[in-house]
Amino acid sequence: MTGADRPWPPLIVGAHVPPLVKWRDVLLTSIAWICFVMLIDTEVILFFGNFLQLLGFGQYDAVADWPMYIKRLAPFLLTAAGLIAVLFMFGLGSLRQRRRALLLPQPPPLATAAEARRAGLDEAALIAWRDRRIVIVHIEGDGRHRIEAPQARPGPASSA
Repeated sequence: MTGADRPWPPLIVGAHVPPLVKWRDVLLTSIAWICFVMLIDTEVILFFGNFLQLLGFGQYDAVADWPMYIKRLAPFLLTAAGLIAVLFMFGLGSLRQRRRALLLPQPPPLATAAEARRAGLDEAALIAWRDRRIVIVHIEGDGRHRIEAPQARPGPASSA
């Protein structure tokens, strides 16, 4: 692909994923799952041991020490419960605040002349720019706005 043929912006989307990226993702995902299974090997044997024995992969005898597991997991479970409680409280607060905000009256619309004055534009120019589908707005350091139309990109030549 030449520079002119490449899509812009240069995003990696499903239609343009290089094969090397796909293989890298498969390799990294496989390594992560293998490491995860190695970390929880006792739990995997507890869960899949009987199935593996039925399939003839050998004898698996893992001793389940549930009080030890719960004791070791207690700090993590308490932290997760605390985070869920805080999230729930903030969610309720946001819902309450939204409910109160919906009861407030709608503010009056800003007059076009006032909006044009605040942006440093002519009122007729602002109305004309609003009717366009695509515009580029530059906000200057002093708060003034400069609006311009996008430049036409040359498309593929069509033959009729």
